[in-house]
Amino acid sequence: MIKRIFTGNYDTCKAGNLISISGDRGKSAGFKGRAMPILAPKRKFWNVWHDNIGKIPEEENDRYYLEQYHKETLSKIDFKELLKDEKDPIFLCYEPAEMFCHRTGLAAYLNLKYGIEVHEIEIDENLNVKENEMLAYVWNIMRDIVNRELEENNKNVRKENEK
Repeated sequence: MIKRIFTGNYDTCKAGNLISISGDRGKSAGFKGRAMPILAPKRKFWNVWHDNIGKIPEEENDRYYLEQYHKETLSKIDFKELLKDEKDPIFLCYEPAEMFCHRTGLAAYLNLKYGIEVHEIEIDENLNVKENEMLAYVWNIMRDIVNRELEENNKNVRKENEK
């Protein structure tokens, strides 16, 4: 499995192994490269999250989003298979680095569950790279989700061993 990934957005990443992880494959941004729509959020929970913006506390709403993203998307993907042939992928979506988005949740999940090194970057046509900070609270939420997943997996293993 790969050792590192990068994340960024369509506006600030112009070179490298660019891969869209948006549902529309980056078409709204004029992106014409490769896509992995399997990593995009599902429209149903995205709509609930979007409709709740400003109606409930932001972190509560984002926790709902990340829990659903994990449940409906991340937990169903064989990442070892999906990423086996990738070399330094740069997963792209629309949001700027300082805004909540699913790529930060994906980055946290891959780091926490598989130990993959993750960097949020900007990269221009001349391969000049600038690293950006990721939202810490997203990592904290995803840490809770991954810990619950691991606890559940351990409980299931114990049950199997007791049989």
